[in-house]
Amino acid sequence: MLEQLGDEDGTTPPAPAPAGTPRIGVIAGPGRFGKIEFHSQAEQIAFLRQMVNRYAGNPLIHDKAIDIVFNIAKCPPKAKLCQAVAIGRWVQTHITYVNEGVETFQTPVRTLTYRFGDCDDFATLTASLCQALGMQTELCGLEWGGMYRHIFARVVIPVPGAGERRIPLDGTLNEDVRTLPNPVTISIARGDNPRVLAL
Repeated sequence: MLEQLGDEDGTTPPAPAPAGTPRIGVIAGPGRFGKIEFHSQAEQIAFLRQMVNRYAGNPLIHDKAIDIVFNIAKCPPKAKLCQAVAIGRWVQTHITYVNEGVETFQTPVRTLTYRFGDCDDFATLTASLCQALGMQTELCGLEWGGMYRHIFARVVIPVPGAGERRIPLDGTLNEDVRTLPNPVTISIARGDNPRVLAL
């Protein structure tokens, strides 16, 4: 349920609640600001998945993906791994991570324009840029300690004769995305015992 608040200076809802209780978030995009309620992590990720699917066709997202992959990184036309990693690295080095007091779901265009966001903004921008170039993506949510904690984008690349390879592209990590750090492995190594949901 999306409640329109009018403009981007509207009232902000409280921070997300523990798993099992409704979570409130804010949706922010060009000319759009409102409050949205989620009853599960799956609902939240499904909402973000719809946002990625919608914005992958946006001309600003498509043009930026072309620029990153072919003009900046000089990837060959069919080199999907090169293209995915180039996009992940560009997001990591050009978007500033910010902690949000109120969970705000920016559109990928807003994140690209203002150059800041938290993990869900990094994930939706990265996935939208990759999908704009025809790559299959997943949004992977991590929950531990009874709370939704993190989300990142993953690209699914077909490997001839070997199925698929899932490439984590988490630009919020301190480790260079080109080394393909896996947030799930990092979380397990910390002892978080995460529940992973990929859509």
